[in-house]
Amino acid sequence: MEKVKVNAIVVGGGPAGLTAAYVMAKEGLEVIVIERGEYSGSKNVGGLLYGTILNKLIPRFYEKAPIERPVSKRALTFLGDDNHFSLHFGSDTWSKPPFNNSYVVYRSQFDKWYAGQVEEAGANLLEGMVVDDLIYESSGSEKKVIGVKIRGEEEFYADVVILAEGATSLVAPKLLNDLGCRSAKTKQQYVVGVKEIIGLPREKIEDRFGLAENEGAALDFFGSPFEGTIGGGFLYTAKEGVHVGFAARADTIMSSKYNPNDIIDKFKRHPRIKPYLQGGELLEYSAHVIPEGGYDAIPQLFGNGFMIVGDAAGFVNMSLYKEGTNLAMESGMFAGETVVLAKKQNDFSSKALSLYEQKLRKGVVFKDLRKYRKLPRMLEGTPNIFSLYPKKVANLLIDYFTVSEESKSQLQRRALKNFLRGLPKIKFVRDVIRAKKMC
Repeated sequence: MEKVKVNAIVVGGGPAGLTAAYVMAKEGLEVIVIERGEYSGSKNVGGLLYGTILNKLIPRFYEKAPIERPVSKRALTFLGDDNHFSLHFGSDTWSKPPFNNSYVVYRSQFDKWYAGQVEEAGANLLEGMVVDDLIYESSGSEKKVIGVKIRGEEEFYADVVILAEGATSLVAPKLLNDLGCRSAKTKQQYVVGVKEIIGLPREKIEDRFGLAENEGAALDFFGSPFEGTIGGGFLYTAKEGVHVGFAARADTIMSSKYNPNDIIDKFKRHPRIKPYLQGGELLEYSAHVIPEGGYDAIPQLFGNGFMIVGDAAGFVNMSLYKEGTNLAMESGMFAGETVVLAKKQNDFSSKALSLYEQKLRKGVVFKDLRKYRKLPRMLEGTPNIFSLYPKKVANLLIDYFTVSEESKSQLQRRALKNFLRGLPKIKFVRDVIRAKKMC
C-alpha cells in the first residue's frame, strides 16, 4: 500500500488541536486531524468558552458559531449550610461585542462547528479513530517522530506530529519516555469535573438569573457542599438550560466521605441553588478530568518532530479565573505558526521547533501559569478556604445583620465571638495571606 505522508498530523480535535490545524491549513500545509471521538466535541457537554484567540483567527466568530449566551454577569458565592453571601458584578459593555470574550456553549455543537471551519480551511478530519502509538526514525539524540499508528495497524506519516489529546492523553506520556525527554518539576495533578445540564424554558432562566434575552450568567460557588474537598461548584446559563456542576481535586474526593454523585446532589439541594433549578429536567450528565498541576507540572513540550499543546501539556489556569480554552487555543496557534516556519526552512528538528516554547514564554500561557505556579501546593495546605472559612464568613454576616432587640454593640460582640469559636486563628491569618495568590 502507498504510504500516506502529509506535512502535519494533529492528534485530538479539541480547541488546541483544531486551532493548530486551522493555522497550518490556512497557510496551505497538508494537515490531518485525528479525533478519537465520533466527532469533535462528542466527548464534551458544555461550559465556558473564552474567545480571545479565536476572534483573531476568525474575526467576529461569535456571529457564526453556535453560542448559547455571552456572559454579562458573574458572581462569587460562599455557602454555609443554610446561608450564603455573594459578590455580584457585571458590565453593560459585556453585553456588547465582543462580549468580554466569554461565552456559554455546548461543546458538542461548538467543537463540531469549529472542526467544520478547519475543514473549510483545507485540513482533513479523521474522526472515530484512535492513535495508539507513534512511529519513530533513527536513535539516540537523532531519534524523531515521523508518524502515528492507528488502532488496527494503519499508519500515517508526517513531518511533525502535534499532540492535543487532552488531559487523558494516550500517547504523550509514552512519547516523553521513549525519547528520554525532560520531565516536569512536579507530578501532574488532576481535578474531576462533574456536570449536568438541566433543561428550563428561556423565560424562567432569564427571570431567575435576572437576564435580558442576549445575556448570560456564570456563577461560582464555594463552601458547605464541598466540605472535605479542594474545589467548588458553578452555574452557567444556556438559552434553555442551566449547566450545573462542580470540580474538585481527585485526591480530595477520594479521601472525603462522598462520591461525586453525592457532592453534586448536595450542591443542587442547597437552599441557595435549588430555586435556580426548580422544575428543570435533567438532559445530560458527564464527568471529565482536568489537569491542575500548573507551571511546575509542564513537561518538555517539543522535540524532534513533535509538539504538545492544550490540556495534554497541562495548560489550565486553576485560579479564580479557571481558564482553559483560551490557553489551549493560544498554544495551538503558536504550534501551528511554528510548523509553518519549519516547513519554509524544511527543518523539523528539536532546535527548529523550540520556537514554539519561545512563543509560549512571550504569550499569555506561560505568563499566567508562572503567576499562579505556587497555587497547587498552596491549596494543599489551605483546605479550609473551600469549607470552614466560607461557612464562618457567611455566618458572621448573618449574625452581624440580624435584626433583634439587642444593641448593635451586643450583636457585634456576639457575631465576632461566634466567628472566632473553633477558628484556628494563626492558621486563618496565614491562609488569608496565601489566598491572595488565588486572585
